[in-house]
Amino acid sequence: MGQSWFLRQMAYDFVATRLNSDAYTLLRAVEMDIGDGWRINEDNTSSVYQQPMSGHYFQVSVDGQWFYSRSLWDGKIPTEEGLAVGKENIRLIQQDDKPTLVYAKTFMKQGREIKVVLAEDISRVEESLSQLGWLLAGLGIIGLVILLALQIFIIRRGLASLTEVKEDITRLKSGDIRQLSSTNVREIEPLVTEINYLVQNMELRLQRSRNAVGNLAHAAKTPLTVIDRYVDTLLESGVDEGKGINEQSQRLRQMIDRELTRARIAGAALPGQRIYIGDELEKLIRTLKAIYREKALVFELDISAKSYFPGERDDLVELMGNLLDNASKWASSQIRIKAHMDDHCLELIVEDDGPGVAADKREQLMNRGERLDESTSGHGLGMSIISEIVRQYQGRFVLGSSAQLGGLEVQVMLPRQVNLQLAE
Repeated sequence: MGQSWFLRQMAYDFVATRLNSDAYTLLRAVEMDIGDGWRINEDNTSSVYQQPMSGHYFQVSVDGQWFYSRSLWDGKIPTEEGLAVGKENIRLIQQDDKPTLVYAKTFMKQGREIKVVLAEDISRVEESLSQLGWLLAGLGIIGLVILLALQIFIIRRGLASLTEVKEDITRLKSGDIRQLSSTNVREIEPLVTEINYLVQNMELRLQRSRNAVGNLAHAAKTPLTVIDRYVDTLLESGVDEGKGINEQSQRLRQMIDRELTRARIAGAALPGQRIYIGDELEKLIRTLKAIYREKALVFELDISAKSYFPGERDDLVELMGNLLDNASKWASSQIRIKAHMDDHCLELIVEDDGPGVAADKREQLMNRGERLDESTSGHGLGMSIISEIVRQYQGRFVLGSSAQLGGLEVQVMLPRQVNLQLAE
């Protein structure tokens, strides 16, 4: 806008200067003819004023008598209208629907007052200014686009290292790597170092916590064993209080076992870890076949190759160990294990051909320490431990009936990522 105004003023200055020069030339052409009075000597005027509708016009008043250029044809130049353009004696009018600059000034010659009015069509000037304005606007837009593109290129180039860090973080979360790759960018290097430090610190804290839990479990068993021996002595001596102490001792042992199991649950997976289920199941099945060898159990596996546990190995062993141990206790001869993973969650299903659990008893089975059949060994903590692990991983745990084997079916769904809501 400022450039357009400046260029227009320059054009008006140029036209005003020319009109002022033509005014003095026209003033010299005004002559007194002894026989005819005042007249305009056309030989002393520019030929452009002789061409009809040439765009260059004049009219001169001497003693109230007007003389008109031939270029005006039969028209006249308005002298009392128009807009000021900031130049002395210059106004802008519309002549025949065309923008025209009008110059009007009164002179004195030979004691006579002579008013000179000149006009010039500037439509071509306005058209050229308009074209120049569009050209400048186009160049400005092109320049702006180039600057924006250059800025985007510079920013993207500068943030390319952040993009690499973002990709590494994604790989870290998915378990492909254990730490972020080093970077040579000075501004990014502290961020990478801090993230790697946090990952290492999480691993160390988890290991320390588990070591502390193990030490506590070992330390607690010794005094409990001593208490049990004193209880046995009291029972052998016929002291009735020994039974009550024995019950409280067993409850205390169960409570310690339950709380230690909860403490060992790590929860969400540490970055860079993938525990594939198939590898761990083989070890658990070998152990269970040895424990329940009199049943000659048959384990049927349906495990997809890409299925992995989204957490700690100890949590997986605790979860699958309790699921399979419970199934092995009640199964007659067959256990079926399924494990499949999609983009959202890991689904685990364990079925057996045992007696199953009635629908109205399933909620009771999931309570801590509850057992439906006292004839089977164990403390009744298996299902509650499973429930606790699933809760820590924000998953779902459902008991049902196996459609194919007829026994209990346990379905566990664990999200692949933290805070991912599973569909009901």
